[in-house]
Amino acid sequence: MRRVLLPLGEATAGQLAGTSPLVQGSGCLSWHSAYETTGAAAASYGLFDGPPGAGQELAYVTLSSGQSTRDYLGLHALAFVNGLYYKLESGAVGGSFHAWVDHECEGYLHTEHLFFKDFALAARAAGLGG
Repeated sequence: MRRVLLPLGEATAGQLAGTSPLVQGSGCLSWHSAYETTGAAAASYGLFDGPPGAGQELAYVTLSSGQSTRDYLGLHALAFVNGLYYKLESGAVGGSFHAWVDHECEGYLHTEHLFFKDFALAARAAGLGG
């Protein structure tokens, strides 16, 4: 498992168009920042698990002219299995993404879910929860 920084300014034309992945394989997106670069027009982009049109859309972001956004998503919040793809839909966007790669986040999320489910059932059985 390793953490990578993916600046949009270093992305290839194929990565910006969604034909090549930002990240190969599985992992999870943990942080993103984006800003509309012209100050004169709206912009939008999508993030996908797998190629756009064939993969699952993870997020769709719209930015008004001059707007910026940044979000910490948590360590395992936005998992991808088939590569992380970015597709610029309109306008111009700058920014970066941070992702944990070579890591099966979905398996971790499932294990974490089962742990908390078991914890809640045990608490309920002990009369500690509703």
